[in-house]
Amino acid sequence: MLSRTVIRELSDGKQIVVERSFRVQFVASGNGFVLTGAPIGVKVDVPPVLARMGELERQRSEPGPFPLMIDSRGSIHPANIAEAPDLRARGAAQQIGNGLLKSAALPEQTKRESIQALAVMAGDTRGSPWPLDLFNATDAERHQHRTVALADGSQGEIDVLVRVEKWLPCGMPALFERIITTDLSGTRRVSREVWSLAPATDS
Repeated sequence: MLSRTVIRELSDGKQIVVERSFRVQFVASGNGFVLTGAPIGVKVDVPPVLARMGELERQRSEPGPFPLMIDSRGSIHPANIAEAPDLRARGAAQQIGNGLLKSAALPEQTKRESIQALAVMAGDTRGSPWPLDLFNATDAERHQHRTVALADGSQGEIDVLVRVEKWLPCGMPALFERIITTDLSGTRRVSREVWSLAPATDS
């Protein structure tokens, strides 16, 4: 059983939380494996203003990134990390959500951030691909920091912290967490992605 939880923080401290779970299976193929998967559940927690979007997300079919090609070392092949969600459902959900937010009685900054956060709600992870070492991570913790040039000539900062808290008996991580902290033009935001892996039950 594999689940991925995405947590996006908004400016007012509220969060958008989307968790999708899949039943997965590793199948030997050539010099590596193919990871197949089927969705089995979704949980969505959103602020009240996004309640309708939350319900649409619960109803939306999301097949995940499967099948994924895994090499002989257990790493996800870079060519297969992009997910392939139902683009029509994703686009419809974003269009409805954008309309609701634009007409809502909210501060403009909150509207902008909420519209950006709809990318998470709609399953758009092109800017946040699955980690290549999701199934064969060796470091309990690693940290990356970089600066980026902003349009106004200033610099922003992006910190990425990856943590693996425990491993399964087979050696694969049971809990893999990525925390992304951005400081752009004085605005600090934190996003979290958590993957968990556990043996499937017979039910």
